[in-house]
Amino acid sequence: MTDRDALLAAIAAEPDEDMPRLMLADWLQENGQPARGQFVRLQVEGAHAEPFSPPARECEAAARALLDRHLGAW
Repeated sequence: MTDRDALLAAIAAEPDEDMPRLMLADWLQENGQPARGQFVRLQVEGAHAEPFSPPARECEAAARALLDRHLGAW
């Protein structure tokens, strides 16, 4: 099992925990996928923001922009 596989398994095992997702974001950044890591961080941050608040909308917009830009590669 690769490190990536282990991180994905940890996310699947504890879907309500942020730490495995943030660890995946770090791993992505360290392994040449900084935009994808930022996407994961934005999702975590947005999930903690007050729904429909400016911070939540900013995270959603930034994540959407990253997804639109990289969807073919991801």
